[in-house]
Amino acid sequence: MTETDLSTWLPIADAAARIGCSTRTVERLAAAKKLEARLRRQDGTPPVMVLSPESVAEVAAGRRREAAPFVLPSIPAGNGNGHGRPVEHIESTLDPSGIQRRPADDLFRQFVTLAIQALQSPPSPPVAEKVAESRLFLTIPEAAAVSGLSRAYLRRKCQEGWAGAFKDGSTWKLRKVDLETL
Repeated sequence: MTETDLSTWLPIADAAARIGCSTRTVERLAAAKKLEARLRRQDGTPPVMVLSPESVAEVAAGRRREAAPFVLPSIPAGNGNGHGRPVEHIESTLDPSGIQRRPADDLFRQFVTLAIQALQSPPSPPVAEKVAESRLFLTIPEAAAVSGLSRAYLRRKCQEGWAGAFKDGSTWKLRKVDLETL
């Protein structure tokens, strides 16, 4: 049986760089036998795990799938001076003001209109504040959202034995009325 020349095999860090993942992932792939791994002995130091360049290239090719190219749909337009479109088509795209509109113009107008509406709409309150409005007892995150105090401060007060708090199982509950005294 011939011995394989391990001098060209890759250390874990190089294999991770070629695959595009962490060294821990390379170790997991080797343990799962998806990468061919061997121990390379060195004089005076412990053996080092090395990986077959062929198996590393195979795994790297499988992991790096090319993203589908982003392609805009083509609009059969001419060169801007009216050539390339029949006259009937140009006349059918005229609006009452006499301005020629392309489909892309309408999409852009819709986008701008929606963006303006989103900017002008009032912000909705956080969920914790909505929930907190209708309840007598609040959890620490809800109490922090309502009162503006930090979670750490509220947790410390609870652990110190503050009268407005009690422990319900593993969570602290704070009385909403007593929260205003802090």
